[in-house]
Amino acid sequence: MTPIKGRVWLFGDDLNTDVIHPPQFFSLEEEKVRQGLFRGLDPDIQPSLRPGDILVGGRNFGCGSSRETSIRSLKLNCIGAIIAVDFARIFFRNCTNNGLPCLTFAQAEDLGRLRQHQTVEVRPTEALLSTDTGETVRLDPPGSFVQRIWQSGGLLSLLPGIPSGKV
Repeated sequence: MTPIKGRVWLFGDDLNTDVIHPPQFFSLEEEKVRQGLFRGLDPDIQPSLRPGDILVGGRNFGCGSSRETSIRSLKLNCIGAIIAVDFARIFFRNCTNNGLPCLTFAQAEDLGRLRQHQTVEVRPTEALLSTDTGETVRLDPPGSFVQRIWQSGGLLSLLPGIPSGKV
């Protein structure tokens, strides 16, 4: 899997899926879904995102509903990866199934080493994050099947007859 380079967007604990993507932005229209990302938290975040940016959070990232609209919005905004102390299990699974890498810190206190908007590079297969100041942060290594899902662009892409990334 290729390294992911982007700016850090820091969040705290218990970032709820309804905060990630508020219900009033549920839609079949991709543009409406894309624009809804973090709208209820801070309307300036989504327009400032760049492809590859990396969300970083504390404990219980993605708690709340199991609706995949928050993951759809993250993907439509080209979020490169999410790093957190830990994830709500169903959020982690939904992200993985949709090909969005989610990794956890090997040591929770390493969250405090990252700064808002600093540029980092995440190497998922090596379970490493490198900062623009030369620091290295160890991440928990993902399993080989999870890595295979990420590399395929999502779980459905592993099914016979479905081209990679075309679901």
